Amino acid sequence: MLLEYWEKYRLTQMDRQTQLATLGVSASSVIEVIEQVLAEKGEAVISVYRFSTLSEEPGSLVVCHDLGRGAISFGANTQWGQWDETYEILTVDGTGEQFNFDGQPVAEGDDGACSLGNI
Repeated sequence: MLLEYWEKYRLTQMDRQTQLATLGVSASSVIEVIEQVLAEKGEAVISVYRFSTLSEEPGSLVVCHDLGRGAISFGANTQWGQWDETYEILTVDGTGEQFNFDGQPVAEGDDGACSLGNI
């Protein structure tokens, strides 16, 4: 279940630590990638989706739109993958597993969840 989200949030170098904390981004591997984009471009466009799973475990999906990549976290486990902007689906590197923005697995042939912007 999607708890809260921020879509296409423009992150700047000046107050990135405060902004990332406010958005709930804490995984060091995610912060490292965002900081690389900030160092190169001076800003990064990210989306953050926070959700809970059926077992009530908190999770998150952080998308770095500048790279077309995202990281999905279930508890302490974080996996990276390619983000499909059209279908809003993350395809995890190595396994090919697919998740939509609220952390739900995507069935084969499914186009993903409906866009939050189109509800």
